[in-house]
Amino acid sequence: MSEEQNDKYYIMKVYNPDRMLLASMPPLPKRMKDGWRFGQTFTVEPEQPIKVSITDGYEDKELVSFFNNPPVVSQQFFDALVEAGVDNLIAYDVIIQSKDGSISIEGYKAINIIGLVKAAGPGTVYVGDSRLIDAGIDGLEIEPQSIKGLLMFRLAEDTSAIVVHEKVKRHLESKGFHSLVFTEPGDYFSLGV
Repeated sequence: MSEEQNDKYYIMKVYNPDRMLLASMPPLPKRMKDGWRFGQTFTVEPEQPIKVSITDGYEDKELVSFFNNPPVVSQQFFDALVEAGVDNLIAYDVIIQSKDGSISIEGYKAINIIGLVKAAGPGTVYVGDSRLIDAGIDGLEIEPQSIKGLLMFRLAEDTSAIVVHEKVKRHLESKGFHSLVFTEPGDYFSLGV
């Protein structure tokens, strides 16, 4: 068995019932060609800083270091990803704001993860007919040959899934970031996007 087949991957999410919720990202300049879940560089760069609104009623909730939707991370979290060897991210400065402007938080980045990988193996259990972009999944089998050494990527079959290598998981855990959940692929469940 090759070393590549021994690699372990996890789906990374945030879970904290007391966390702040963010609204969607502002539209990108070329909405039909660019998207945060497309796994490719933007054809037109967004204006910075990107202003992301706090969902009404969540202004006094806990600020976490990682939001998977929209893909916003603290500077410390971004730095930890880079330290772990993740080299396929493009980061944009973000200001998190309440809609009335009374709260303004800097020190965050929006991350565009370059890499949309069709990594679901034949043992993946699908919920419904879709097999790409918005597939419902009830048990994922990762096909390591398709990953080609990436330490972090979006799953092409369900673009809401952010997949990280065990090395990244261990590094983030060693840094003490709370509210992160790393799900084994076989335990992954999603109804799709």
